[in-house]
Amino acid sequence: MKLYLFASLSALASFSLALAAESSLDGARLGQMEAVVAHCGKLSPADNARYRELLKPVIADASAEDLAAARKTETYRRAYEEVSGQLSEAKKEEAIAACAGAIAANN
Repeated sequence: MKLYLFASLSALASFSLALAAESSLDGARLGQMEAVVAHCGKLSPADNARYRELLKPVIADASAEDLAAARKTETYRRAYEEVSGQLSEAKKEEAIAACAGAIAANN
């Protein structure tokens, strides 16, 4: 589980960097990354700002209105809930290690 969780979070972080070149906001990607940021921020509040950095490539230059609209979609909600569920099922130690790995993959 630890390896899978670490690989998943690292892939999400790396994937978000690849999105920097895209200008359109994707509700599923936003939901996935916001779930990671929310979960990891709860586990390690001291690193919350570093987790929020993971969102920058996903959000890019989206307006507040675009973000609000994306968050209201079913696609966003499903993606957020799916990732949140997976993270909540992980052991705390494994989740903390995976969150740290996501930050490392973003640097």
